[in-house]
Amino acid sequence: MTTNTNVSNAKNTAAHDFATQWGEARLAYPLYAALATQFNFAPLPYPAGEVPPLRPTRDVFDADLKWFDTVDESLRAFQIRQLPPEILNASEEGLRSFLQRQLKKQEKTAADRDKIDLLLVQYFALCAPEDLYRKEIALGDTAQVLQPVLGEVDLAPLEWCAPLDQILEKIAQCQSLRDMMEHGLLEQGRLVKESAGPLFYDPAALIAFCRFNFLLRRAFIRLLHSDLNAVHHAIEALDSIGVQTVDCRRAGFSAAEPTIQLRYYCENWRQPFHKDYTANSVRRAFEQLLALRADLEEALGVAQGGPRCIHLPGEIPDSAAATIVQEEGAPAVPSTPAPAAVQVSPANSPGPKNTGTGSVANQPAKTPPSIPPAAVHAPNSANDGPAAPTSTAEMEKCLEGIWEQLIAAPPSRGRSMSTVVLQDTKVLLSSWEVGAFVADGGQEAEDLRRAVVARALLGLAIDQRKRSGDLTQLASALVLARTEVSYFQGRVEQAKRAKNTEAAVNLGISTKRLLSFIEEAEKLQP
Repeated sequence: MTTNTNVSNAKNTAAHDFATQWGEARLAYPLYAALATQFNFAPLPYPAGEVPPLRPTRDVFDADLKWFDTVDESLRAFQIRQLPPEILNASEEGLRSFLQRQLKKQEKTAADRDKIDLLLVQYFALCAPEDLYRKEIALGDTAQVLQPVLGEVDLAPLEWCAPLDQILEKIAQCQSLRDMMEHGLLEQGRLVKESAGPLFYDPAALIAFCRFNFLLRRAFIRLLHSDLNAVHHAIEALDSIGVQTVDCRRAGFSAAEPTIQLRYYCENWRQPFHKDYTANSVRRAFEQLLALRADLEEALGVAQGGPRCIHLPGEIPDSAAATIVQEEGAPAVPSTPAPAAVQVSPANSPGPKNTGTGSVANQPAKTPPSIPPAAVHAPNSANDGPAAPTSTAEMEKCLEGIWEQLIAAPPSRGRSMSTVVLQDTKVLLSSWEVGAFVADGGQEAEDLRRAVVARALLGLAIDQRKRSGDLTQLASALVLARTEVSYFQGRVEQAKRAKNTEAAVNLGISTKRLLSFIEEAEKLQP
């Protein structure tokens, strides 16, 4: 009798599991079908508009679940983000079932983690009461909204999740997307998730990450609107004083871009999430907006009383090639000159401090740093053609040019970026990159200098290609940049393994910038 009872219980459990799996699959099917159609993952098992049957045969059950698994294997988080909101948010039950299918996978990959991370905050945004959008959100608030997905959760604080609140505190101090992006706050959050490993899926951790993501998204939107408004107001101010063209080369426009065209760009700017989505293309779109704000505010400062820039000693030509150091995000009105010795990343500004580079408040380096011999061994690949590797002399000349400008005019307190001009090309440096040049440092500073030099040489080559059509310099700069990227990616992974978060974030951002330049340069090749 006991044996029969056990067999009966096992059958009932299996039937319940099958029913649960099938019920979730049927509810999630419209989202899977939309994704499979939009990205050509797999042919639909049913005609458009139909859903799986309520009571499938075993063959249908097995075949359909295999189809779901096929879509899941190909699907990435950014593709979910590209679904139209009316499809992604069409049904609470559908979104919940889609999320629960991801959570129940026995073996989860980094791609699965990213999907769960996105779907949790998407579910929270769909189901949270409206009043939560306008107030500070506690872990208890998040747990209550996610209860249908995660059940009852013990909200005892997780010590290893504490950095999330520290990042949010820094984000609250940001006044522009530039602050958030240049201080690596997004990257710091991602490093916390990556370092969590299997602990990421602890229900209490999922709640902490969901809250973090939602507050991060809310802050991002606030800062984005602030930057768009600043661009719009700068254009209005320039128009009001009769300025009709602006040098916006830093933002990828012309040296005399009409304000009417800039106004059109501002009014029609859209977040680049729903088409041509890659990590680099999205970052470049936001960086272009921020560079445009800097260009416009710089032009407005010139028009209202002179630029906040410091000319180096010697003859200064009237052309745009004049060698200057211009502080990023300078206000539209003149201010007092920068002090002779300042700290690159002040204690009261958000973001990571310089790692391994010392402080700019110390005496600056008396002699320029040098490029290590290993950095110039950049062999051609089969696709690079006959281009010769960039010479040591070229790299040393570039490094020395950047160093001389930064030493001559250190950035003033609180500025997150500086701009140097090489020939007729502007090169933006973050605070930690500046620190790598102007203060004594070790291997981390050396890596950052190499990243800046590779980016600067590629930027020069890109501008040369656009002006004259010459491909020689572009090809050799690409050879160097590709080789350096491989080295930097290895160094970032070493920093992660050593739990050196600041070094990993700083070099990671510099590497991403170099990758963006590589992507742009490759488009200019025949």
